[in-house]
Amino acid sequence: MKPQSNHAIPRRQWLAGSGVATLAFSESESTSAAPSAGHLDNNLQCVDLSDLRGPLPLDVVSTTRTLEQTEDWEHGSYKNPGWPAGGHNSLGYPSVVQNTHGKNPDGRFYLFYAHHDPMSGIGCAVAESIQGPYRKLSALPGTARAHSRILTVPNYSAAGPNPDDPSHYSSPCVVWNEEAQLWFMYFHYFNHFHAAWTASPNCPGEGWQMTALATCPDLARFQWTIWRNTDVGKVSVWDIVPVLPTTDAPWMKSASSYHAILRLPDGRWLAFLRGTPTAGPGPTVGFASSVNGRSWQHLTNHPVIAAGKPWTQTAKEYRPAFVGYLGKRQAGQHTYLVAWSEHSQPHVIYSTTTDFKSFQRDPRGYAKWKGPDGLVSVWRTGKRLYLFAGADVHEMLLP
Repeated sequence: MKPQSNHAIPRRQWLAGSGVATLAFSESESTSAAPSAGHLDNNLQCVDLSDLRGPLPLDVVSTTRTLEQTEDWEHGSYKNPGWPAGGHNSLGYPSVVQNTHGKNPDGRFYLFYAHHDPMSGIGCAVAESIQGPYRKLSALPGTARAHSRILTVPNYSAAGPNPDDPSHYSSPCVVWNEEAQLWFMYFHYFNHFHAAWTASPNCPGEGWQMTALATCPDLARFQWTIWRNTDVGKVSVWDIVPVLPTTDAPWMKSASSYHAILRLPDGRWLAFLRGTPTAGPGPTVGFASSVNGRSWQHLTNHPVIAAGKPWTQTAKEYRPAFVGYLGKRQAGQHTYLVAWSEHSQPHVIYSTTTDFKSFQRDPRGYAKWKGPDGLVSVWRTGKRLYLFAGADVHEMLLP
């Protein structure tokens, strides 16, 4: 989207910049390479693997549970009149950052999480080290907080949500924006106005579930502002501006959600997209690029990770996991590790690419650690890689 502030904008302009572009990630476009010393900032969500002395391991050395259901809102309420008892347990969808930027950099690790059932909001837990333990905000010493949500669905009722209401916020992905001096959180929301969205000539796709943006200058204050604009009109619930809306392309016509957002070593933003069609097959994967994290353009030839590609195996669903930077490898080109999952069970596969259009699948087969429904939030400390997936964190020893 072209607007970069919350100022009013004309109705027909608020979706500008959400189109398709013929962008290529070529050597000539790169403005900078990886830092000359040290690793890339983990808070940019593109893990630095440029000094690996061998392939990324398929095994992990340990798996630890990081999240358990302890608060009412963490239980699914849909078609569940006995809430908070019963219901589906989908708690997870973690995104981890370290508070080393912004107005109050306390050095602690912040794990943002959700579930994908109504009435999920976005929760937060904090740890002194990447290994944890992670304490939810309601359990922090001296807190008066009754819950750990930092974003709450507006029609959530602590007395008992409507079991027929599908409202939720989910799949957070948090990235530091150095230029704006803000933390960006991407998350998806259920759009109650999807019928009006579908009927509007200004709105692409069907708009059932789309990705929004919230910002925060100070992680330690736990106060996030969702990008809203009343000029959106009654096509997006709660005046939310969808920064990554649905599209008219069949692969992302129904839902644009569960994306993994990151920044490449040259500063460009990359969205690792999961699109859901109106009717089968299931979700598939593509990419979008941005110069500011708000206005996005899809790359071409989508979906690029789907059935029938030379680098995929036949599966019901394909979902983004994470991206790593491998440095300059093939003919001096910047090379990336791209990991996605193939379902019905979430088997994670690694691949390499130089252009995010074609991929070389890892011939060793699937990773042996359990993949999640959503993205994998990856953190590197020395020779240790921490893969936050679902309600668990996997620890990997790098070669």
